[in-house]
Amino acid sequence: MEPAVKESALESLRRGEPPIDREVMEAITVGRQDGIWDFWRTRYLEDYIAGGGSKIKFLIGKPGSGKTHALFLIMEEARRLGYVTVYLDARQVRLNKFDSIYQAVFEEVDMQAVVAVYCGTVLESLGCQAGQISSGQGICAGEYTADTLKLKIHERLDNLYRHRKINHTFAMAFTQLCADYLGLRLLTPEQRDTLTGWLKGRHLPAKILKPLRIFTRIDKYNARYMMVSFLALLRLCGCRGLCLAVDNLNALLERGPVGRALYGKSARNEVYESLRQLVDDFVGFEGAFFVFAGRPELIQDEKGGFKSYEALWMRIQNEVSGLRPNKFADLFNQDTLIKEFFNAGTCLELQERLNSLFNLNSGLQREDFSCLVDTVSMLSPVRRVIEVIVSENAAGGDRGGEI
Repeated sequence: MEPAVKESALESLRRGEPPIDREVMEAITVGRQDGIWDFWRTRYLEDYIAGGGSKIKFLIGKPGSGKTHALFLIMEEARRLGYVTVYLDARQVRLNKFDSIYQAVFEEVDMQAVVAVYCGTVLESLGCQAGQISSGQGICAGEYTADTLKLKIHERLDNLYRHRKINHTFAMAFTQLCADYLGLRLLTPEQRDTLTGWLKGRHLPAKILKPLRIFTRIDKYNARYMMVSFLALLRLCGCRGLCLAVDNLNALLERGPVGRALYGKSARNEVYESLRQLVDDFVGFEGAFFVFAGRPELIQDEKGGFKSYEALWMRIQNEVSGLRPNKFADLFNQDTLIKEFFNAGTCLELQERLNSLFNLNSGLQREDFSCLVDTVSMLSPVRRVIEVIVSENAAGGDRGGEI
């Protein structure tokens, strides 16, 4: 591992932030068999979601409890399993309506890559490769002449219009990009950008959409159907689905640098209503795994949190609770999991991993860790333990952020 990568990761830990490098994350992860991400991978990504199911989860925990770390790990697992992954920060992306979520997701998606993959599957089904299609060339592919092959490709592309899960206008925009990619219909760069922008949910003038036979825009009323269309398309491309992680949902209750609320009551209720609709409609989102993570204030604040919007709270609250954390719960509290497995022995293992990876010399004893774990604080014991270990080697290091 490059020294610069290690130093960057160590600085992130000193600031109270999780490292983004995959190798570092793997190296400092303890309690893997107990982690919620491992459970989600086994029970959902490898099984239920891969089979066409869908699930939405809410992850709650104190600052430093490992929410962001868990999101990064589940995203890495999802990528490895063949999912398209998108990470969003609610402090940086407006979530008022579902079309806002749709737009934020699609800004992270390489639509040209999706077009290329889908065209590849179409051509493969006909026994040829993308390089064999070129406008005006009489190349044969197996039993097909060039003209016959083009006709067969058009028939395959037209199948998107008959797919029960794909919106007709979505299919119209996407198939035009596919035809252009294959050389069956040549688009100008402006037209290509227009179709890609429309698929990403951008608001474009009707006068440039009309020549492309696009007569509607993606808005709060149809964005969910367009997302369903995209999920169906991903599965046709051979992907297992979409894994979306939205972090720092507690931004709904926070104030900006000048003291102004990031979300007023009206905007916050729009987010909650969008989430409520998403929960109700999620059964139709084949191959989708969405996780929204935030701090305990989302539950504790009865005037601004989930409980302030009864229609959402009734759908996600845990009506039955036991002594042990229920990992199947749609609303999962990371702190209950930390309390169960994060003990002095786990801390010693974590110290050993950090010392080995970053060449530190922390020598805290079991009793030191027992005190840190048992102390009540606004910060999670995970955060406090890591701060003490790394701060021994960086006196005066910057603090802040969230693990």
